Amino acid sequence: MRKQTGWARLLAGMLLILSLAACSDDKKGQRQIEAPRVRVEQVVREDAGRVLQVVGNVKASASVGVVSRVTGEIVKVHFTEGQDVEEGQTLISLDDRPFVAQLREKEALLAKSRAQLVKARDDMRRYSELVKNGYVSREAYEATATEAASLKGTVQSDAAAVDSAALQVSYCTLTAPISGRVGSLSVDKGNMVKENAETPLLTIHTISPCYVVFSVPEHNLSTIFERRAEGPVEVTATPLGGDPEKGELTLVENEVDTRTGTIRLRATFTNESRRLWPGQFVNVRLPLGTEKNALVLPTVAVQSGRDGTYVYRINADGKAETVPVRVLFEFDSRCAVDAKLEAGDNIVVDGMIRLAPGVPVSIVK
Repeated sequence: MRKQTGWARLLAGMLLILSLAACSDDKKGQRQIEAPRVRVEQVVREDAGRVLQVVGNVKASASVGVVSRVTGEIVKVHFTEGQDVEEGQTLISLDDRPFVAQLREKEALLAKSRAQLVKARDDMRRYSELVKNGYVSREAYEATATEAASLKGTVQSDAAAVDSAALQVSYCTLTAPISGRVGSLSVDKGNMVKENAETPLLTIHTISPCYVVFSVPEHNLSTIFERRAEGPVEVTATPLGGDPEKGELTLVENEVDTRTGTIRLRATFTNESRRLWPGQFVNVRLPLGTEKNALVLPTVAVQSGRDGTYVYRINADGKAETVPVRVLFEFDSRCAVDAKLEAGDNIVVDGMIRLAPGVPVSIVK
């Protein structure tokens, strides 16, 4: 009797364990088939401003590296690093004494040759009268004429040497070739600088005006040309953490970069406030008109796959389905697309990670 009671208890325990396991499996199954929770927004049709948004780089409208044309010692610096300078303003003075000495030597040789030329011409005029009366031979006259012609060439050569020496003296004063902002001086006062060194002594950038260069996909070319034909195209550049600056599109490069499929553009900014700085990266907005009755949806809804870009649409049965889309352009976190969609379609904007075609979904606000 006791054996039967023990077996009964053992059998009841096993049935209880199996029952609990079955309940656990039922709960797991319920969790597995729970519908993914997604957030949706509706597709709309509206007139959308077609704006290209890319990253650009600020460039000086002119940039010159100042180098010395002669070898000499820096005796004085006439500017402060980082200041604005005007074209023709004196920047650096080199020791010109060796070059002044050479100039004086050349000037002395020129004076000597000029005096010799004056005497030779006097002799030639006197011999020309004497040869007419037969007092001197023709050969003697021709010798004086040859001497005068030779000295004339010497005078011209010496004059050129004086000009060259004077030019060397002028090179000892380095002036600003353009107006702009100077950078740091690479060599301090008292150092020797070499003639036409590879490293500039300083660099001058013209900041006002300045350029912003950027690239856009080549399929926008026709639209850009159409906009330029209508009139000036305004471009907006916004530095990180700064205010937007307005400029004008002034250059479309003459060829497309075949490696990237983009075309390089350049906009000019007056930059009177100096908010744009050479080398700075900026966010560029290039408006290209308005797309009438465009199909518009949130950019975050667009997904990328092996077959291109697509969105998840929730159909009338509450299930997800994929719809291929082609993004025409983006603006303000939204994009205009070419797709088989209708205004009012519910597009998934959050929760796509658990979706697949045909999966029922739970829409949350």
